[in-house]
Amino acid sequence: MVTSVGINTEWGLLIASISDDNIGEETPLQVHLNGVATFIGIVGLLVAIFVLVVLLIRYFTGHTKNTEGFVRFKAGKTSFSTTVDGVIKIVTIAVTIVVVVVPEGLPLAVTLTLAYSMRKMMADKALACLLN
Repeated sequence: MVTSVGINTEWGLLIASISDDNIGEETPLQVHLNGVATFIGIVGLLVAIFVLVVLLIRYFTGHTKNTEGFVRFKAGKTSFSTTVDGVIKIVTIAVTIVVVVVPEGLPLAVTLTLAYSMRKMMADKALACLLN
C-alpha cells in the first residue's frame, strides 16, 4: 500500500536534505579543518625561517663543508657567484619546507571520506525504508 510519493517519502526527504545548497555556510568540520591547516602553515613557516637563519649562519661562519671536506665559504676568498649559488640553495631548502608543510591534501581527504560515508548512510537508510 502506497501512502505517499515524491518529497513526502523518507527517500524524498533524504534526497531533498542532501541536495539543499548551503552556499556560504561552513560546517563545523570545515571550520576546524581550516583552523588546523592555518596552524600547521604557521608552524611550518616558523620552522622554515628558523632553518633558513641557522643554515645562513653556518654557511657564512665557515661551518659547512662540501663533499670533498673543504669549507664552502671563506671570507674574501670565495667568489661572489659561488656565494650567491650557496645562498640560493639554502633559500631553496627553506621554501621546500614551506611547500611541503602546507596541507593541501587534508581537505580533499576529508571531503572524500565524508562523501563515501554519506553514500553509505544513504544506502543504509534506503534499506531501512524498504524493510519498514
